[in-house]
Amino acid sequence: MFLTIDIGNTRTKAAVFEPNGQLVMSFTLQGNEIDELKKIISTYPIEHVISSATGNRDWKLSDLKISGKNIELTHDTPLPVSLVYTTPQTLGRDRMAAACGAHSLFPKKNCLVIDAGTCITMDVVLKTGVYVGGNIAPGLSMRLKAMHEYTAKLPLADIEWPALSFGDSTIHALQNGACLGALMEIEGILNRTKNAFGQVLVVMTGGDSAFLAEKLESEIFLEPELVTKGLFTILSFNAQ
Repeated sequence: MFLTIDIGNTRTKAAVFEPNGQLVMSFTLQGNEIDELKKIISTYPIEHVISSATGNRDWKLSDLKISGKNIELTHDTPLPVSLVYTTPQTLGRDRMAAACGAHSLFPKKNCLVIDAGTCITMDVVLKTGVYVGGNIAPGLSMRLKAMHEYTAKLPLADIEWPALSFGDSTIHALQNGACLGALMEIEGILNRTKNAFGQVLVVMTGGDSAFLAEKLESEIFLEPELVTKGLFTILSFNAQ
């Protein structure tokens, strides 16, 4: 079996896959990471492991003592897609994995891969297997918090869709500025992607993806485990 470990800014997520790509189990680690990972390894016959670290950790992959492939995802890791990116060493591991996940799910389609979390990342991966690159923008919570924290009087608004396109209160104006503004930004990038590459499938993941997708008028595929599946795809590519 294959183990993927995604270490983010706020949480660590692990998943176990069959060699054929079937997701067996997904875990959000709550306590001591290394102890919880060792419990997973004692439960499942893990042969290969991959780790992607956006956040910090105080243990090494070798501490898990897995005999097969032990891959720390970096810009030097062989990928099932080719990168057209001038600074691959600074490319976020989550962006890299999400692009590989989208291409593995839809190898015959151009994809706009959107991860709507702390930041909203929008990346293009072509059906030819080329990762073109993309954009990074503030996420919904970040937009609302920034307007509250960097001004003297603006309140902190919740993430919601107001009924009106023009806010009839300060709260509604803030919500429209953050939520409607993000939606229009996505639509603008989507239109530019279509103009450049033709038909495009939007593949979305991240905590705010369902919220944004309900207003987005396009062909959309929601995949909460996109980064996890992308990590498996990269691990499988290197293990073969």
